[in-house]
Amino acid sequence: MKSRILEKGTELFFRYGVKTVTMDAIASELGISKKTIYQHFPDKDSMVFEVVQAFVEQDMKKWEELDKLYSNVIEKMFKSFEMVKDMLAQMNPRLLFEIQKYFPTAFQLFKNHGENYIHGNLIADFKKGAQFGYFRNDIDFELLARLRMAEVDLAFNPDFYPNNKLSLYETQLTLMDIFMRGILTEKGLTLYTSYQNNLK
Repeated sequence: MKSRILEKGTELFFRYGVKTVTMDAIASELGISKKTIYQHFPDKDSMVFEVVQAFVEQDMKKWEELDKLYSNVIEKMFKSFEMVKDMLAQMNPRLLFEIQKYFPTAFQLFKNHGENYIHGNLIADFKKGAQFGYFRNDIDFELLARLRMAEVDLAFNPDFYPNNKLSLYETQLTLMDIFMRGILTEKGLTLYTSYQNNLK
């Protein structure tokens, strides 16, 4: 039952945001009593924490799977976007902002994941791409990783691009394109463009 509750909570949080979705709404969607939810989750904070925890675990598995399947870092990058396309299409753009504002413990878990895991993986990919001649090697990789992570976060900030005409997925794709074109070599740009054309 706990896994069903967590799955439904995740679905509703991602679609509507964490602020507006109540425990009553989750119970109603599942056709159970709110008391049943509280048997597994003492409060909304604990549920949001476990939702973020599950997301972090899945994200780590995704990175590991991509590393095993794609040795080419540019191909890996495009495949990662294909994997998250459906999730981004259904995600409320305010989700991360609301977690940060109303559920700081859960947000800290997400932040630690970025600092301790994603950051290191990005640096490794930039170094690997530079070794193959795809990326410029005259830019500090630490700085590049932090810039890329900041760009991803910006798309979730409701004040960054108010009344935008792009979906969250399109916004992230556009920001990535701008970023990539600043670090690609001519060799890398040729390969990048070929994958980009296949994505459209």
